[in-house]
Amino acid sequence: MFLAINNIIIYKVIMTMSRDEISKHRKHLRELLGKIEKQTFFCAHTDDLIQGVASEVFRRCGKKGCKCADDDTKRHGPYLVVQLYENKKQRQVALRSEEKNLWQMVKNYQIQINSLLDLKKTCTELCNAVGEIIKMRLKKLERS
Repeated sequence: MFLAINNIIIYKVIMTMSRDEISKHRKHLRELLGKIEKQTFFCAHTDDLIQGVASEVFRRCGKKGCKCADDDTKRHGPYLVVQLYENKKQRQVALRSEEKNLWQMVKNYQIQINSLLDLKKTCTELCNAVGEIIKMRLKKLERS
């Protein structure tokens, strides 16, 4: 008996939304699910990762007659630098040119974190969209 009552209520709720409204919501949900699929692909890379922040820096050497002493645009570099956190302290490590693969692992980490944040935002958007549909359908049921 309870199942039959629920089916009647669900039927009334569905029938209170127009076909255009349902179509619009389905299209939006399909777009969000497609976006989630693409974002999960980017989060599933097998590249090695090192947690930190990769950057390139330009430096002055400190010699009085050097071109970098007078002109900021003529500083030496770029040098590859990685910022790491160890024991709750930030440390900056300069890498040699042959250690570029380590720098790339840190860049991969940054890409993964950004992909994960995008995925989280899209999942939140999907949950909100489903919640709005449910609220809309419940409001229309109350009017009937």
